[in-house]
Amino acid sequence: MITVENVSQLILRHRASLPEVPIELIGPAADGLFREIATPIRPVKLATDRFGVFRVLEKMGADVRFEPWAKTKNSLACIILNLPREKARLAMRLHEASARLAPGGRLFLAGANRAGIKSSPRVLDQFFFRVEKRDSARHCTLFEASDTRSGKPFEPNDYEHRWTLDVPGASVQIASLPGVFAHGRLDLGSALLLDSLQALQPSGRILDFACGAGVIGLALLATGASGEVTLLDDSALALECAGRSLEINGLRANRLASDGLSEANGRYDWIVSNPPFHQGVNNDLDVARAFFRDAGTFLAENGRICVVFNRHLPYGRWLRESFNRVEILAQNREFTVLSARNKQ
Repeated sequence: MITVENVSQLILRHRASLPEVPIELIGPAADGLFREIATPIRPVKLATDRFGVFRVLEKMGADVRFEPWAKTKNSLACIILNLPREKARLAMRLHEASARLAPGGRLFLAGANRAGIKSSPRVLDQFFFRVEKRDSARHCTLFEASDTRSGKPFEPNDYEHRWTLDVPGASVQIASLPGVFAHGRLDLGSALLLDSLQALQPSGRILDFACGAGVIGLALLATGASGEVTLLDDSALALECAGRSLEINGLRANRLASDGLSEANGRYDWIVSNPPFHQGVNNDLDVARAFFRDAGTFLAENGRICVVFNRHLPYGRWLRESFNRVEILAQNREFTVLSARNKQ
């Protein structure tokens, strides 16, 4: 059997009871579940908003799309939804899924217990008349929902929240959607980083790594940063928000979907970031470790990297292993801002 994660193994326990109709798997793990449940009359299509997962599944031969939500309105008889890593996004995902289900269609929702799956019936009840717990194993739970409640059609704009970021000499409107980092607000780490960048005035080719809704990159553009700004993220939802924010403010920047730095090209004069370390409920430092290891490859000869991070994280040590002239630009009880240059 192809190796699959615990949530996928739970779904596989019910392979025989899945309807023999085309299935859409939304938010899948980067594993071989799709191969295990597919039959000649039960083809499986996949959709993910994580570029790294998209690349893995694409290489495995999956019929997979990378998108923040479905761009087509086709009706589906069966949807399998993995619990989103971000709790705030579950209602949006279920609204979309319920709107796409055909009459008599079935939705399966699976997730890890520690990720909050046990509380999901409260949200499922908002969109379905029938909600049933089907199974619980491997510290995961599977629910089935059917009989869709008639309600407002799914419209992503209904979930958008706009807030104002005040920077020296300008105000920037930020568009945010549930599931994007620091949804609807300026997080304290990014605020500290922005204060430090105001004194440094980055210019040239600038890369905003793990950009989220684009707060750092847009703030630099709004305060007169000259050159080319690239907003990079693994999340299609984040890049959607960044694009909306750029349009609202009449600003221009490149947007780049990338698993870490996998799709970056050329060299940058500045790399700025509030690197991620959360993967849902888990702390996953692999993305940040790879970022610090590889970022120097993409930094120009006299380029600088400037990052903010929680003080308890080992990012300072990793930065010093790969870069010279590491400076503390700002620090408080929770966060540290460091700047560094390439090792010569």
